Amino acid sequence: MTKSIKDGPLARQAGQVGVIVLLISAIILVIGLSIASRTIKESQSTMVGEDSVRVFSTAESGIQQALGNIFQFESDQNATLPADFSFEDANLNQVSIVSKQDFEAFLPEKNVLEIKVITGQTGNINLNWSKSSCDQGAANLLIGHYFLSGGVYDVNYYLVGNCPTHSDQNLISANASVMSGYNFAYSIPVSASNNQNAFIRIIPLDRGTDLYVGATTGLISNAQYIILSLAQMADGSSAKAIEVKRSIPSAPTFMDFALASGGSLTK
Repeated sequence: MTKSIKDGPLARQAGQVGVIVLLISAIILVIGLSIASRTIKESQSTMVGEDSVRVFSTAESGIQQALGNIFQFESDQNATLPADFSFEDANLNQVSIVSKQDFEAFLPEKNVLEIKVITGQTGNINLNWSKSSCDQGAANLLIGHYFLSGGVYDVNYYLVGNCPTHSDQNLISANASVMSGYNFAYSIPVSASNNQNAFIRIIPLDRGTDLYVGATTGLISNAQYIILSLAQMADGSSAKAIEVKRSIPSAPTFMDFALASGGSLTK
């Protein structure tokens, strides 16, 4: 009787080889799919990162254009900047600018905040500052009130604070602030004798400070601009929003500091 080869050891070995080949093929396929999937995910992650950077740069361009618009407004006395407006820039960003009648932000040491007074208006400019106590490093303020008098500029200086240091002399005592989060307060009166082309300059001494500046209704304008720029990819896959607060431009502080370090101020 002749025995068929498919019933013998060779057939069993061939079957085993086939199973091993299938297993190896399956492993290679799984590894290949895993590598392909990882490559696709890395590529997608790279694309998302690039889109994010691109959208962020686009949003920044909206901020720059808004700052340019504000600069042009501040440079042109005949220009008018609405209290609240929005526009679409060349990169299709949605940009808005809100002009606020009060100011609230952190004012770093040796920086100056300038507040314009509406000519002919009277009232009080109210300052609240420092979320720290004197022991925690609160700042004192040098405040200059500049105004046109008899065709020339005159100025009243106020050195205000409750935290004596080696450099601050003849301090005018600040009041306790009734505004939540702030420790000190002081008001600058604006009358008919000092409201012509007037402005206030505020400088923190020795250290920066959180600062809020408000005023009697209609006394100041454009104390702070809040710019919001929104940008996104056309397919909506990535979006960025940038908000910037900006005060009006101001002159350098070196002359104010020369005065403050001179020793004596008249209250």
